[in-house]
Amino acid sequence: MTHLAAFYASIDSATLTAVTTLVDDVLTRPATDRYQVPAEVPAIHWAAALGVSVTRAQVVSPTLEVRRMSCDIVPLERGAAAFTLTGPRLWTPKALVTLTPTENVQVYGAEDGTGATAVYALLSLMAPGGPTPMPGGEIRVVRATASTTLTANTWTTLTPSLEKDLEPGTYALVGFIPTSAGCIAARALISGQPFRPGVPGVAGTIPAGLAHDYKFFQEVMWYDMGHFTNITPPQFQFLSSSGDTSEVIYLYLVKIG
Repeated sequence: MTHLAAFYASIDSATLTAVTTLVDDVLTRPATDRYQVPAEVPAIHWAAALGVSVTRAQVVSPTLEVRRMSCDIVPLERGAAAFTLTGPRLWTPKALVTLTPTENVQVYGAEDGTGATAVYALLSLMAPGGPTPMPGGEIRVVRATASTTLTANTWTTLTPSLEKDLEPGTYALVGFIPTSAGCIAARALISGQPFRPGVPGVAGTIPAGLAHDYKFFQEVMWYDMGHFTNITPPQFQFLSSSGDTSEVIYLYLVKIG
């Protein structure tokens, strides 16, 4: 299992300073700039930081301090509050980086803009054993759309309409591509599942937003994100830098029952 957490702040600081956490209806926020690490997903799956003038971002926790680890998020997405369509710049640890359950985790950021500029960070947490492998079988692609007005710089829940009705049965969500004008990230809300797997967002209007490289999602999806039936498809939460009014999602599904 995995859970995507997000941070956002408008900061004016050339040195590292705490970035505010977004309100999360799953994770506990002991303060506005930190989350409490859940026991079920204490390891870092991937992380990203982006902003027009962002110069540095770092994951910080007591455990990492004890280990004397500078967990900088490298590479950075600098130049825009959007991911590069030829491949998002993400930090994906090649060896397990585990936090301690119930400790607090933060992201610090720095920038070199004229005045305050926006800094965003994403932190995907996972179980220590890694994401559940993708089940075998045919991968079905289903397009879904919504016309929800997003609130900028916070998670907005939407219920998309599937373009094709699903065959009766149970499905595993193994990936999805979220697109809207200012989309930064999105995460799935699967009935009966507490944690919310997420992926980077594709910013841009259709069809421009779909002109991304095949490598865009290679390291952040293609695993078992959770199960649902044809009558209870997942909702989604979008994080956008703007008040978008049109969303498109491509769901990748494997029928398992």
